[in-house]
Amino acid sequence: MTEKLFYEDSYITEFDANIIDKRKINNKWELVLDKTYFYPEGGGQPSDTGLIDGIKVYKIYEENDTVYHLADKCPEGIKVHCQVDWERRFDHMQQHTGQHLLSAVLEKKYGAHTQSFSIGDKSSHITITKDTFNEEEAFEVEKEVNSFVYKNIPVKTYFADEEMLKKLPLRKQPQISENIRIVEIEGIDYSPCGGTHVKTTGEIGIVKIKKWEKTNKGIRLEFVAGFRALYDYHIKNNYVNALCHLLSEQEENILEHVLKLLEENKEVKKEVNILKENILLEESRNLIKSSELHGGIHIVYKLYENRTTEEIKILAKYIVSNDKCIAILGNKRGETGDLVVSRSGDVDIVVNGFFKEVLRVFDGKGGGNAYMCQGGVSPDRLELAMDKALSIVIDEINKR
Repeated sequence: MTEKLFYEDSYITEFDANIIDKRKINNKWELVLDKTYFYPEGGGQPSDTGLIDGIKVYKIYEENDTVYHLADKCPEGIKVHCQVDWERRFDHMQQHTGQHLLSAVLEKKYGAHTQSFSIGDKSSHITITKDTFNEEEAFEVEKEVNSFVYKNIPVKTYFADEEMLKKLPLRKQPQISENIRIVEIEGIDYSPCGGTHVKTTGEIGIVKIKKWEKTNKGIRLEFVAGFRALYDYHIKNNYVNALCHLLSEQEENILEHVLKLLEENKEVKKEVNILKENILLEESRNLIKSSELHGGIHIVYKLYENRTTEEIKILAKYIVSNDKCIAILGNKRGETGDLVVSRSGDVDIVVNGFFKEVLRVFDGKGGGNAYMCQGGVSPDRLELAMDKALSIVIDEINKR
């Protein structure tokens, strides 16, 4: 059994210990120490990382009251010197204590109970029992949470027996029946929790709710605390400054300016699309004029390079909007070959009756209906597939 010293002091990052057990699994070493300040993964908080005798320890986990330290190598001796990654540890302390404050305020203001909590690489999340959430509520919660941060309220941790538990105004009930550790933010929150925490709320720094979304379990909030909030503000401030520079605009007018640009862009896109359609329509007319007639039917056969798939489909649509037309169009785009075969409504040929066979012969994929089919083949086989489709179409026409 490992002596779990991380419960007693979250600020100790260097210590000596003895290896009492070790096992090699899948080229990794699982080391068991007689005592440890490394926090194992649990309760929504990721594990610590660090060094054991200079060897990287990248995961800590607990099973059956034993703490395992996962490393690439095994130290040579039994007595080892251990170092906890303080930057990671303190970040998790800020996030976790920030979550306690956030959950306490949400419970107090809206009766919103925290169902789950997790610390991610960049943001943390809680899911609360609330049907709706809005910007005004988010700001009110942030103001109250951060007012507690600025008051620098003591944060205490201790183990409570059954009698003490009855007297505490717990925000949530413990999930275990013994060795229950309480994290107390004096006068604000009392919660059973095994995580690492700061000594005073002032060390949290700041808590910022970034965004939220509705889920089938309630509202899922994304937030950052401490240095994460500082980095988040730093990045966003850089974005705003860059936009101000690019648009030659004041910060307070950026949103209005961007919305105006987006509206203008929509209008420009509409005009461009109309011009494109007119050009494609004219192109389709010219293709029909230069096409070969077979049994009174115009067969438009054309191979393109580096056109968009959408352009090829629109061309085919415009071609077959005319009477007595069949379009066999190919398009090479890098490592992709597009094949479109389409026919007018008055042409009695079922396109999907032969299209899959063409694709099968040339290892292509695709499908469609009796009027139009689309598929993809390798560019070096595209022209062969088009020729095969052309041959079948001519045979079908000659049968009539």
